[in-house]
Amino acid sequence: MDLEKLRIFYVVAKAGSFSKASKVLHISQSALSRSVQLFEYREKVSLLKRTSKGLMLTEKGERLYNFAHHFIHEAECIINCLKNNDAYGELKIVTSPHMGASWLMSYLREYLELHSEVRITIVGVTEKINTVEADVAICTKVPHQPGLIQHYLKSFHLGLWASPCYLEKHGIPKTLESLKEHQMLAYGDDILSPYGHLSWALELGAPPYLIDRPFLKINSLEGLINAAQEGLGIAQISGELPSIKNSNLVNVLPHLNVPLIDLYYVYKENKSDSKRITSLRDFLEHKMRKERISL
Repeated sequence: MDLEKLRIFYVVAKAGSFSKASKVLHISQSALSRSVQLFEYREKVSLLKRTSKGLMLTEKGERLYNFAHHFIHEAECIINCLKNNDAYGELKIVTSPHMGASWLMSYLREYLELHSEVRITIVGVTEKINTVEADVAICTKVPHQPGLIQHYLKSFHLGLWASPCYLEKHGIPKTLESLKEHQMLAYGDDILSPYGHLSWALELGAPPYLIDRPFLKINSLEGLINAAQEGLGIAQISGELPSIKNSNLVNVLPHLNVPLIDLYYVYKENKSDSKRITSLRDFLEHKMRKERISL
């Protein structure tokens, strides 16, 4: 399809006459008429018909006009974004399911109000995050992969959390050793997972069998939180997640020297000039700085 002739057809149809379109495009009426006729001939379709009141679109002409309207509008938006160095287009983010559904989601409304031309796709994965499959990965630091830019966002403090009904029934543990009397909840089978088995509690002196025999294992962080809320046991979770902040879960052994999980904004070096990638990075970094200052 000849895009220049499509543009001429669109302007003529929008104006409703060759004379009005001529003033807009600064092209003679006869040249516009020939251009539309040639366009119709090449595409083998009738688009306009002349009437006493001016030009009217045929049924197929109306369909093409609607397409051209959307196409030209999108092209103009992209050109304006390029000129103004604005963010636009699809941004695909890969992260853990709960991080995408809970933590990241709490910031997206404000970001999208500032960058309305960006279209975000979030892919939640429970396995090792593959940075090749998306524009951005929001995850723990990716080791031994050259060609990646990794911006620190936030540190999540892990802790032990249980529901009031569980603690009322089983009592509140006072020491790591006393955890042997309790039902421990674990995330899946991956000991390397930041939300996985209680390896850090073991390092601090918890009984070894807590790692080998948790009361319940589940490979969903949301499921782990729900299990704790239902009173099934004590879970290792970060209290800084929105779903924990907004729950009634109680921090058990709050004075433990708990480990941190560092979260990074990761993307390829060859995409460092992409405004849609750097705009979200800058927005999240700004939000994280404000939150650290307010603590």
